[in-house]
Amino acid sequence: MMNSVTRLRPLLILCLLLGAGPLHGADILWMHNGDRLSGKVEEMTDKMVRIKLPYGQPLTIERSAIMRWRLDKPYKPKPTAKGGIDFNPLGNAERVWHMTGNGDVNIKLKSNTSRSNDVNLKGNLEVANMDWRYTLEGEYNYETKDGKTDNHDYQLKPIVDIFFDQSWFWRSSLDYEYDLIDTNYLSLDLGTGPGYRFWNDKKRRLELIALGGVRHAYWSDDNDAIMELFGKLHASYPFANLGWDYRQPIWHERIELFSKGTYLKYLDQDTPLFTLNQSVNGSIGMRYYFNDNLRLSWSSELDWDDAWFNGPDGRIGIDGKEWRQYISLGASF
Repeated sequence: MMNSVTRLRPLLILCLLLGAGPLHGADILWMHNGDRLSGKVEEMTDKMVRIKLPYGQPLTIERSAIMRWRLDKPYKPKPTAKGGIDFNPLGNAERVWHMTGNGDVNIKLKSNTSRSNDVNLKGNLEVANMDWRYTLEGEYNYETKDGKTDNHDYQLKPIVDIFFDQSWFWRSSLDYEYDLIDTNYLSLDLGTGPGYRFWNDKKRRLELIALGGVRHAYWSDDNDAIMELFGKLHASYPFANLGWDYRQPIWHERIELFSKGTYLKYLDQDTPLFTLNQSVNGSIGMRYYFNDNLRLSWSSELDWDDAWFNGPDGRIGIDGKEWRQYISLGASF
């Protein structure tokens, strides 16, 4: 009898240990100060975590105080007001992603009496966590004037940012633009460089980015004018680029001021017959939010290319400046 009890003692001890408290079914937070909390995470944002403890009331903890965590079940995405969606598919602190997106249908305000029709669509998708941010920007333009196609192009811009801390990051980007009119012009801007984020907030943003890179321009194989100018159907221009991205909500966050753009300085020329000196592409405007998702926007955009031909009689300038005014109806999440 004693031998039977002795043999069963390890099993009894194991049962008592298992019954003393659950080993599974709890979310665990490890704090920077060494504390550990176990319970049920009820809400999670980029600033705070609220956890329900089995022996007391829920606690709200600043996200910055948490070193890492383990969730018993994946955290379900929850829409937030004009802030996108937080989602945590694996329950690991290093893989908490935040996704935002927006799209706009733009109506160009006329500055002349010519008969014209315009279609302008813009979209943006951003997925980010504490260390990475992936962005895809896109734009489509189609414009006719007096029955003829005046502008027809589209742009795609994938961007990857790697964050070293809350402020500093490194950006790599590809700016793809294809012109569907006449010359079948294709432009590729490859850039990389540091950036600095002044605000780390879903609703506010101020970032400055300095990139170095090269612009590649390609034309179709039947363009004689380009062959005479460059002697080839491809041109390359190394550049230095300074960009900015700003947005700020005001008036109970119903109105948002924004500005975004780049200043680009070309560092070398591909042919002595043509000089591409500098370019500015930027926008400024404001958005009014009817609710958390639907918005009405006004924006003023500038495209300016400072360029000229080097002829025998001196410079022949190119009128490369265009101002555009847009009224837009859009949605965001």
